[in-house]
Amino acid sequence: MSKTNKTLRIDIHGMYVEDALELLRERVARAPRGTEKIVVVHGYNRGTALKEAVRRFRTPRVVEVAPSFVNEGETVIWLRS
Repeated sequence: MSKTNKTLRIDIHGMYVEDALELLRERVARAPRGTEKIVVVHGYNRGTALKEAVRRFRTPRVVEVAPSFVNEGETVIWLRS
């Protein structure tokens, strides 16, 4: 996981769906106050299971989940601060 300003970046390439969702739940819960978004890199060449799971992901801290307009192998999770 890398951090730039108010954005966290998580790469879940090659993970099983349940493991990826567990990691996302943990990172969302531990994201510092002031973090606005988490960019999740799931890839797109090897199926859609991770992408679909991330795009259905919700917790009370999640405001919105949207595809990245920059890279189709990424999804952006917007957070409440």
